[in-house]
Amino acid sequence: MGRVHYHHPGDKQFSIDFVNPEPERIVSQLIKYGSDVAVKVNRYSFDEQFYVVYTSRVGGGPVNEIELNPDEALAEMDSDNGVIVARLLEIYRALISENEAQEEEPVEAYKDVDIEALPDVLDKTRWEGTATEVAGRLASNLILKHALPNANHRTAIALIQFYLSQIDPSFSLPETKVQADPETYDWREWVNEYINESKRLLTVRRKNVLFRHLREFGVTTLERKHGVEIDLERYELDMYPSEAKRVYAEAHEDLWVEFAAEAVERAGNPNLQSAVGPSKSEFAEWIRQLS
Repeated sequence: MGRVHYHHPGDKQFSIDFVNPEPERIVSQLIKYGSDVAVKVNRYSFDEQFYVVYTSRVGGGPVNEIELNPDEALAEMDSDNGVIVARLLEIYRALISENEAQEEEPVEAYKDVDIEALPDVLDKTRWEGTATEVAGRLASNLILKHALPNANHRTAIALIQFYLSQIDPSFSLPETKVQADPETYDWREWVNEYINESKRLLTVRRKNVLFRHLREFGVTTLERKHGVEIDLERYELDMYPSEAKRVYAEAHEDLWVEFAAEAVERAGNPNLQSAVGPSKSEFAEWIRQLS
């Protein structure tokens, strides 16, 4: 079985950016990178020998050292978007603080928070349908936009809970950090299955052409960090990048709509599967009333 590391085995901050069997092409690619990109190269050999270039952005630092002053950006948004984005940033900050308290070390960022991109998450969401459909679309769009330097999936799940709690205040997802006893459903394992498949879809969506080349070289499996495997035989790779972005974005949305529907069932709030989801303006007004 041809297995390649998606993240460099010696440093998980590096991920695959380029593959080629010719050393000259690798050298040509390396000189194109700017000073803000660090590079590592590995050689593999399956059906044929080839090289993989791994890259990482230079810089970064702890998330809590990022100057998050959203007032100017929020002022440029329309009223509803501004209210929702402000609350979303509060959710994000709380998750990072909780993570740092648990791990007793700072969360490292590799980029700034792209606050200006967050209204696009809301504008691209279709707000018609059931509450779980809208919640799933919101989560999917937030993850796809990847405007946060860390914790995009955790923030998306928290957004699902926050949105659905407008309709049913009793709705709450169990804490996944709590170890389940033999009589309790293991929420951590169940949630991680969705997160891992989401990461697979995102990765294939971004790099289907590169993965097609890897498959031609004899690669059958890509291994992401945390042991997440991508079986290249499971995914259609022979598409133009624009088509892959559309096809896998749709699959990603379906995944998170399914997650929201199953989550409310398991949490004991099945009524939310048929409840009508609040519109963006209704959601924003509810947030205003909470302040």
